[in-house]
Amino acid sequence: MKMKNIIGLLVLSLSVGACGGSTKSDEVEKKVVVDQTAAELGMKPEALQNFQLAIDELAKERPDNSKAIQALETAVRLEPEFAEALYNLGILQMRLGDAASAESHLRSARDIDPDALEYTVALARSLAVQGKVDDAEPLFLEVVARDPDNLDAKNNLAVLALQRGDQEKSLEYLQEILREDDNNVAALKTMGIAYEQQNNASLAKYMFNKAIKIDAKDPDLHNNLGLVYMKEENIPAAVQAFQKAIEVDPNYLEARLNLGAILLKYLDYERANEQFTEAVRIAPQHCVARLGSGASSFAMAQHEKAVQDYEFFVSECDSKHVSSYERLAKLNESFLKQPAEAIKHYETLLTLVDDADKKTQYNAMINFLKTQTSQEAPKTPAPEAEPES
Repeated sequence: MKMKNIIGLLVLSLSVGACGGSTKSDEVEKKVVVDQTAAELGMKPEALQNFQLAIDELAKERPDNSKAIQALETAVRLEPEFAEALYNLGILQMRLGDAASAESHLRSARDIDPDALEYTVALARSLAVQGKVDDAEPLFLEVVARDPDNLDAKNNLAVLALQRGDQEKSLEYLQEILREDDNNVAALKTMGIAYEQQNNASLAKYMFNKAIKIDAKDPDLHNNLGLVYMKEENIPAAVQAFQKAIEVDPNYLEARLNLGAILLKYLDYERANEQFTEAVRIAPQHCVARLGSGASSFAMAQHEKAVQDYEFFVSECDSKHVSSYERLAKLNESFLKQPAEAIKHYETLLTLVDDADKKTQYNAMINFLKTQTSQEAPKTPAPEAEPES
């Protein structure tokens, strides 16, 4: 179903005048437009309504990404050939760090509309992020062959060359891009990354700052600049750069994770917890966000929240993460007063470590908790003796 351009116009028209907040009549009018458009396209109105719901949600300052994903998934379930919904779903999943799920949806979008080259570029990116460079590169080359002016694909080829360690090839692509557009922010960003890999911090910062002068609202530039400062151990400058990235885009996940990690390292638990809490809001399934949230919540004595995060992490991210099980055991033992849960986690730890001293400690805690539990268990009173007749 090739409806991309029509959908784009629909979204644009429905977004006009939204700054003052939508009234009930606005919502009614929007629904009428959506229903009419759906009828013209021969698709279910509910599919288009859910697509619009996702677009409206993502336009908010602090969107509920889970809600947007659910709406897009509903749109795709109702209309499996809805290429634009598949594409947006894949892009959102990529933004939230789920490249594997993104690959599936972007591949479907490309199969439906192979002429939409942005679908191919996005699919190739999802493959590259997963380390499938040999699968990603032919797709970028295909785009360049079909559209020699596609600077986005050329920049991604430069990034892939960097990942392979081919600095010369990467520079060749970047110089070609900058000859055509000397203010190309993506190419300047990649050039900065290349210099950072060469440990040339001065030129890396120069490139990122030059790109920021062109587009100060690109949070990725501020985040990359922060990473260079971190490598230089210039922590105040790194913090400032990550904060700027968040100021530009409050939903920029990477900067929140980087800033949270710095604050956690320097024992600023309250501010670290703020960053990781926001990171979990942005991407509830993100493993690093949940682990950081668990660590900072533990330090802040937010015990139940810490348990939720650690339980998510060992369930969904790393079932053999020793320190998470140790925190879970400690939380249940000392703070939540749930010895049975603590025993369960200590028993899991026995299967995960080889260190004899650790095993001795875990067994000692298991025995102590079992003894404590048996002492606290209510005793059944002995039956009274029958009176003698």
